[in-house]
Amino acid sequence: PGTGRDAGSLLTDLTIERTSFLPSVLITGASRGLGLEFARQYASAGWRVHAGVRNLHGRPPIDDLKHDNVTTHDLDVSNHGQIQAVARRLVNQPIDLLINNAGLWLGENEHYGRCDDAQWFEEFRVHVFGTMAMCEAFIAHIKMGDLKLIANISSANGSLTLDNGVGDYPYNTSKAALNLITRGLATDLEKYAISVICLSPGFVATDMSGPNADLTPEESVSAMRDLFKTLGRDASGTFLRYNGQFLPW
Repeated sequence: PGTGRDAGSLLTDLTIERTSFLPSVLITGASRGLGLEFARQYASAGWRVHAGVRNLHGRPPIDDLKHDNVTTHDLDVSNHGQIQAVARRLVNQPIDLLINNAGLWLGENEHYGRCDDAQWFEEFRVHVFGTMAMCEAFIAHIKMGDLKLIANISSANGSLTLDNGVGDYPYNTSKAALNLITRGLATDLEKYAISVICLSPGFVATDMSGPNADLTPEESVSAMRDLFKTLGRDASGTFLRYNGQFLPW
């Protein structure tokens, strides 16, 4: 009484207070493949999902991301202005889990004798510079979260130890660099009790890898979500398969 506020505004406040207890995840590259599947599964599990989509307003409606728990953001990780804009939009909102999933692959142009410098640099802009910018821009949000986990989606192709056969040079070198910055971030962010890991999701049937793969997106993402639930702080700075198996650097 005497506040001048109606029942509708009070109800809104109660809704905000209640939803503030939902765990939250921010996913890059969420319009397709693994990113889309992460968004689907976390939304269905009752998480608040922030789905980053490149060229969001230039795409037709993304029906698969329509869910009460999902908020879409125009987020191209090679555009650091967009990263900062989303960080400002979510100021003072905790992020429990950051999944740096955005990626690209050039197909035959990855091969020896066909690598274009500009395309090669673009893969580094997305896989390496974009990931680093996301980790720097959202550090305050992650510090406020309960889980405090950053998961960088890498590839076994980024391992210097495993025999990966013919080199996809831009993809493999950028994923190896992503693995290295993951180790550095794990050390730098340890003081905030933030864990940073890199993951190989397996050979998954997506637009990038084609339909004849070993795993469906549902299988890979479900396994990675289970893995996130069991990780201890000692896992920070490690390179893991989707099933929790350690990979050599």
